[in-house]
Formats: sequence, structure tokens, C-alpha cells
Amino acid sequence: MNTKALAYGVLIGGVVGAATALLTAPSSGKELRNQLKESKSDWIRIAQDLKEDAIDIKNSVAKVSKEGKEIIKELAGDVKMAVEEWQREIEPNITAMQEEMREIQNTISQLEQKLQEEKSTV
Repeated sequence: MNTKALAYGVLIGGVVGAATALLTAPSSGKELRNQLKESKSDWIRIAQDLKEDAIDIKNSVAKVSKEGKEIIKELAGDVKMAVEEWQREIEPNITAMQEEMREIQNTISQLEQKLQEEKSTV
């Protein structure tokens, strides 16, 4: 989400809500103008607070994003190392399994030959 757009949305929403509340409140024009003058500094302070909060949010998002990238890089490196280690560990087993498969194939071939010989002698 775009932090700047969020901050503007919150600011504009707050201003519109406050203006609506002031304008719909039952008071005379003179009273309303006085209230607006009195609350001007409050509005400026609120706007500054919102700006500071938006900056803090932006910085936090940037920090979390950077940390997330670092964590993903670290995780990818760990996974790569684990796969490489697993491949090294299974290599002797693969070689042994291939040798056993050759022996089984030889045994099957020998059995087939014996069966052929027995068929021909019978």
C-alpha cells in the first residue's frame, strides 16, 4: 500500500469530517467563525502530528521491507546450502543403489538364461 496515499486519505478524511461536524453543529455564523479561529492552532497541530505519523509509518515500512529482503536472502541461502548438503549426503546412496540395480539386472539375466536352458533341455 502506498503510505503517502494513506496519509493523505487520513488527513483529508479528518479535515472533511471535522468541517462537516463544525458546519452541521447548531451555532450562529459568528460563533462558528470564533470556533474556527480558536481551533486553527489545534488543526495545525493535528496536521503536523499526522504528517509526523505518516513519516514514521513510511520509515517503518521501509525498514520492514529492507529486513524482509534480508531475511528472504538469508533463507534462500540456507535452503540452497541444505539442498547441496543433502545432495552430497545421498550421493553414496545413489551410487550404491545403481550398483544394486546392475546386480539385480545381472541376476535377472542369469535366471532368464537358466530358464531358457531348462526349456531347451526339456
